[in-house]
Amino acid sequence: MQSVTIRPAEPADIPEMARLWYDKTVLQQQFDRRFALLADGQVRWMDCAARWLTDPDCVIYVAQRAGEIVGYIIAWIQDGPPGLSPESIGVVTDLTIDAHGQQGGAGRLLLQPVRDWLAAHRISYMVAHVPCRQAVEQAFWRALGATEWLESLWMKL
Repeated sequence: MQSVTIRPAEPADIPEMARLWYDKTVLQQQFDRRFALLADGQVRWMDCAARWLTDPDCVIYVAQRAGEIVGYIIAWIQDGPPGLSPESIGVVTDLTIDAHGQQGGAGRLLLQPVRDWLAAHRISYMVAHVPCRQAVEQAFWRALGATEWLESLWMKL
C-alpha cells in the first residue's frame, strides 16, 4: 500500500475536496437533518474553499495517495473570547477523510502541519468542530487529548 503524502491544498484540489465534503455531508445527514444540503451546495462549498485558500488566517492541507486526494483539513486562526487569554486560538473547522478505504493515519498526518502552522503564529490552543453524533470523529480527537469545552445548542425559531 502506498503511503499518504500531506501537502498544502491548491485550487486544482478543490473539486476533489468538494466530493469528499459532499460524501461526508450526505452520510452525516442520515444521523442529523438540522442542515439540509442545497441543490448547489457542492458548488457553493467550492466557491468558499477558493476564498479560504487566499485567506491568511486559514490553512488547508490535503492528504494524497497514489495521486488521489483522500482527505483534507481546514484550520483557522480566530480571536479568543474578548478580555481573556489566550487572545487567539486555532480552530479546525473540518477534517475529512475518504470513508471508502483505509487511509493509514491520514487524520493524524493532516493535523501535524496545522499544529506547526499554529505554532509558527504563536498559537498554543486549538478547538476542533466535531459533530456530536459522529462517534469516530469524537474518538479521534479524544485520543489526541481533546476535551469538551463548549456546548452548542440548536433551536428552531
